[in-house]
Amino acid sequence: MTSDAAAELAAPWGPPPPNGKATWLRGRLIDAILGGRLPAGTALPGARDLAQAVGIARGTADAVYAQLQDEGFIRSEPRRRPMVTGGPGPGAPALAPPSSAAPPPSPGVPDPALFPHRPWAAATRAALAGLSERDLGYPDPAGHPRLRAALADWLARTRGVSAEPDQIHVTGGVSHAMWMLATVLGVGTWAVERPCSPGTTHHLVRRRVEVVEVPIDAAGLDPALLPGAPAGGSGIGAVMITASHQYPTGVQLSAPRRRALVDACRAGGRWIVEDDYDSHLAAPGVVPAAVQALAPDLVVFTGSLSKLLAPGLRLGWIVAPPSVADRLREQREDSDLGVSTVLQLTVSALIESGDLDRHLRRARRVYDGRRALLAKRLAPRYALSGAPVGVHAFAPTDEAAALSGELRAAGIPAAVVEDEGHPGAVISVAAVR
Repeated sequence: MTSDAAAELAAPWGPPPPNGKATWLRGRLIDAILGGRLPAGTALPGARDLAQAVGIARGTADAVYAQLQDEGFIRSEPRRRPMVTGGPGPGAPALAPPSSAAPPPSPGVPDPALFPHRPWAAATRAALAGLSERDLGYPDPAGHPRLRAALADWLARTRGVSAEPDQIHVTGGVSHAMWMLATVLGVGTWAVERPCSPGTTHHLVRRRVEVVEVPIDAAGLDPALLPGAPAGGSGIGAVMITASHQYPTGVQLSAPRRRALVDACRAGGRWIVEDDYDSHLAAPGVVPAAVQALAPDLVVFTGSLSKLLAPGLRLGWIVAPPSVADRLREQREDSDLGVSTVLQLTVSALIESGDLDRHLRRARRVYDGRRALLAKRLAPRYALSGAPVGVHAFAPTDEAAALSGELRAAGIPAAVVEDEGHPGAVISVAAVR
């Protein structure tokens, strides 16, 4: 390029700014290269010509050329003008427009309008005000000690759970807990209730765990139906239950079945994994204490805030025997290093202040009223069954598809339960108005 060409190149740029001339010139040249004005193989003007055309010091132009060479935009050789090494080509494949992968409304989601915004905001302020220097470092993979202590006390008081804080592991929800337990427990075959939450089977199968379905009846899962070990095989190593409020049917595991399940699993060397997903939404006396209270050394207990507050919080817990808790911590150290400290301290403050219990009492009253309204609307064609707990209900019927369609058309999430022993529809109580 001649000096006239340098002036032509610089003409669209206007005058340089008072400060940051090198950054400005580098940006203009890169824009010209990537925009195609300076295609690959183009010889650039010398530093002196470019400096004169732009109105800057030659040393600034020399520095910019040196930086562009280091970055791979140009190539310089002695006694030759710099050469553009590349320009725009076909580039990477175009990305699809961003979209949301959030699941559609489901019967198991609480009413977001009931979320306790003011208590949550107060708990967040308290958490932020009390942050220590240590809290701002990497968190304890098992969970903040303050939250684990608060959960140990709260779960003992509300669900009869027996555990020390070091036996509690804070997770990103129950699905995260299942992902970890499928690896940590070290068993290749799990028994699950039939019917059960599709998400339960999904998370286990994704971890390459074999799933065996055991049918339930009016008293819950029958331990006598658990298959024995096949010839040359290890058999079932873990049994997953929703004992206090079975999903989706709402039945409760009876007291004799609870004792029998603990005895059978202890004799067979099997873990019990108890998903206590919504029992805190039951009025006192409606659901029994957790099965974990019968056998703290055998039962791995899980829960979360998804049904109690909101699934978007992504916070849950595992209460495990010490050996399992230690392995959970080891696995967490090798993966994501734990849940947000601010979130954990906010939940701690919410529990310690009593605001979580107050919210749950209010939510119970609301959902009890909505369940009664739903039952009235469905009568006399359909009736609700199972324990009157939580954000969903079950309507046994052979016309589940028709019922679900009617409810969805009315804005109430519902899903068909395809099970020969328990045909019906699982229905959102939270969405009833």
